[in-house]
Amino acid sequence: MTWRDAMRAWRVALLFGLAAQPAVARAQSQTDGLVHGAALRFSSTSEKRAGSVLGVYGSYGREWRELFEVGAARTALDYRDGSSFSQSGLVAAYNRFGARASGRLGAHLLSSNDPITSGGVALFAGASAYRVGAWSAGADVTYSRYPNDGAGLDVWQLAPSVGWTVGNAAATRFLSAVVRGYAIGLSNDMGLGARQYGSGEASLAATWRGVTVSGFGWAGRQAFAVRQGGFLVFNVAEEHTGGYGGGVRWVVTPKAALSVGTYVEQFLDPASGANASSTSLTAAFGFTF
Repeated sequence: MTWRDAMRAWRVALLFGLAAQPAVARAQSQTDGLVHGAALRFSSTSEKRAGSVLGVYGSYGREWRELFEVGAARTALDYRDGSSFSQSGLVAAYNRFGARASGRLGAHLLSSNDPITSGGVALFAGASAYRVGAWSAGADVTYSRYPNDGAGLDVWQLAPSVGWTVGNAAATRFLSAVVRGYAIGLSNDMGLGARQYGSGEASLAATWRGVTVSGFGWAGRQAFAVRQGGFLVFNVAEEHTGGYGGGVRWVVTPKAALSVGTYVEQFLDPASGANASSTSLTAAFGFTF
């Protein structure tokens, strides 16, 4: 797996929640960008009605040993009572690669009109061991802090993962699978009735020449989870119970690609306790400078 293949997998991960293992790069330095958006619809919930997400992502790989990432996103939710929720997020991460192992550090800063969780920050770190193009094993640790919840809310998350990749000798076809677990602990239950949560996630991605088809699903219990390598933070007091989705990415030119996908997230409606869900339709355009 080359550096370009690793970057391709990371863009798929950003869009569809797949946990891809970056590989050791073997060519020149590279700068990539991504513009993405999503439309959300909620069902069986007495509070939320619809929403949207708009964001940008950029990365710079230097000497095939380092990868710098930045991202920004704006989320807006409309409620059935006419009120709204808006949030801005800013992410930065640094990755260091070796022949058999890699490390990662980063932070996600949040600002919203929610008095409880605005001003929150998620700090994440991870390490992986791998054989390029064959397997990977690692874990991510995340600490989230929401200072405006009275004495403050502290959230710890441990997410171990293992992955496998097979491909042909010409490097035109790949099949990758990843299994990931989540263990989450809250300093207080935030009215949810629990402080400890656990879940499991599986993903699969197949690449044939310039087309990648991906899908994933998860089940269990989550609250205040951090996913997608630190780029997705759930900072609303609600319990999530599962989800599934997938998408397609098409390389239009050697320096540009289009992606579309859909994702369903299941959660318990905070007001009624009934099962509810959100459906996201996503689109993105990625490019290499």
